[in-house]
Amino acid sequence: RIREHSEMDESFKAVSPKIDKAFEKFGVEKFGEKGEDFDPTKHDAILHKPDPQAEKETV
Repeated sequence: RIREHSEMDESFKAVSPKIDKAFEKFGVEKFGEKGEDFDPTKHDAILHKPDPQAEKETV
């Protein structure tokens, strides 16, 4: 999501491929669409950011 919402600084650009490879190594895969209802029976969140304006939890 950081890639979608802001310009990555040089330090993040340097480590982001390593983070992607680490997730891949452990079988972590991206799926679901932004805005989709969050279903804890099928989604595992790496990060949770509460939004006081949200009416429900979404991906």
